[in-house]
Amino acid sequence: MLNLIHSILIPLSVMLASCANEIVGNNQLGLVEGGQAVQDSEADEAGKPQDQQALPLKIDQLLDELEAGSKDLVGFKAKISYRKYDDLTLDTQVRSGNILYRVDPESGNKSFSLIFDRLIMNQRLDENVKHFVFDGRWLAEIDQERKQFIKRELVPPGKVLDPLKLGEGPIPLPIGQTKQDVLKLFTVESIVPPQDEKKMLSRLTPDRVDGLRLIPRPGTREADQYDHIDLFYDKQSRLPVGIDAVELNGDTKTVWLRDLVKNPEFTPQMVGRFILTNPDPSKWKIDIQPWQGPN
Repeated sequence: MLNLIHSILIPLSVMLASCANEIVGNNQLGLVEGGQAVQDSEADEAGKPQDQQALPLKIDQLLDELEAGSKDLVGFKAKISYRKYDDLTLDTQVRSGNILYRVDPESGNKSFSLIFDRLIMNQRLDENVKHFVFDGRWLAEIDQERKQFIKRELVPPGKVLDPLKLGEGPIPLPIGQTKQDVLKLFTVESIVPPQDEKKMLSRLTPDRVDGLRLIPRPGTREADQYDHIDLFYDKQSRLPVGIDAVELNGDTKTVWLRDLVKNPEFTPQMVGRFILTNPDPSKWKIDIQPWQGPN
C-alpha cells in the first residue's frame, strides 16, 4: 500500500508544485496546442536552455495566475478518483474516495488524510475502506475491516518531512516550488484535455480547464520513470483538478479531483482525521516501523 500512495502522490506533487511556482524573469516553455508541440520560430531563442528563453504569453500568464492563486493556500478538500492502468497485463484499477490537505496553524507542519472507500478491479467492486494519514513524520495505513494499523516513520526522530517539497521523501506533494526548481526537472508545454472518452480526464473540457505537460529532463529521477505528466487546472479557482502520468513502460496513473474546495473551514471531525493515535492492541493488529535510515 505504501507503493500505492507513492504512485499517487508523486505525480500529484508535480501538479501542485506547478500550482505555486514563483514567477521570475523571461523563461521559454514549449507551446503545445491539442497535445502537439509548436516550435518557437525565433532562431535566437531556439538554442537556449528553456529557463533562459522568453515564455510564450499563454503559459506566462497561466503560471502567473497559478502562483497568485496559491499564496494563501492553507488547505483543501476534494473527492478523488485514481485510475491505474498496467500496459503489460492490460489490467485497470479505479479507486475513489476523498482527500484532505492541511497546514497546521500553530506548527506550520503540512499533512494529508486520504480515504479510499471504493475499488473497481476487473469489473469487481470492493468497498473496503482504507485510510492513510501523513503528519509530517509518520505515514499510517488504517484498514478498518481487517483491524490493521501500520505506521511507518519516514524521517529521523526530531525531523519533519515537507510532503509539498519536490523531490523530498518518498511521497512529495509539493506546493510553493519556484519556477527555477520546476524547470530544473522538466520542460513545460501547453495542452488541452484528452478527447478519448475512454480516458477519465476526458470529462474535463477546454472551456473549464487549462493544461500543462511536464516532460522530465534527462538525468533527473523523474526521467527514469515518466515519459510525461499532464496537469489540468480549473480556470476559475486555478486549483488543480486532473493529472495523467504516463510512465516509460506505458503504464498510466490518472488522478481526478472533483468538488475541490480551497481553504475550507476545518471542523473538529475533519481535524480528527489527521490525528495519529494507536488503536487498542487487544482489538487491532498493530505494526509500528520506526525510522530505519534511507533505503
